[in-house]
Amino acid sequence: MARVRHRVGIRGELSEIYRALSDLDRLAGWWASSASGTPEVGGTISLHFAGLTTLEFAVDEMIPEEAVALICTEGLGPWRGSRLSFGLQDAEDQVFLSLVHENEGASEDDFLYFSTKWPLYLLSLRDLIETGAGRPYPNDIKIHFGD
Repeated sequence: MARVRHRVGIRGELSEIYRALSDLDRLAGWWASSASGTPEVGGTISLHFAGLTTLEFAVDEMIPEEAVALICTEGLGPWRGSRLSFGLQDAEDQVFLSLVHENEGASEDDFLYFSTKWPLYLLSLRDLIETGAGRPYPNDIKIHFGD
């Protein structure tokens, strides 16, 4: 089983950060080129990475201002079968956003990309909240050729 965990502090409203994890337009503001689907428990979200791929996620959990969990049902390599669990914790001067990305069928080597790439996307989300502009694909920071 492969697993990565990350946490970033974001200066913003808890409701705004939750919205960035659960609203299709906001997901396209920090992560994917565009998003479509039904962002509710039992629904499906498609994240489109223009000219590269589309990832399909089953929405497993949505607790307003607390948590979002997605399970990748269609995607390349170690994406398929991955569970993404985003958690929010309100602190005095910031909101801590945590992410656990895990996949029982993947190896640690399969997750080398994720362990490097997720911090960049989480900082993109932070920038979206704090400055109004994230760096979603294809404007994200690249970590290797073809990324």
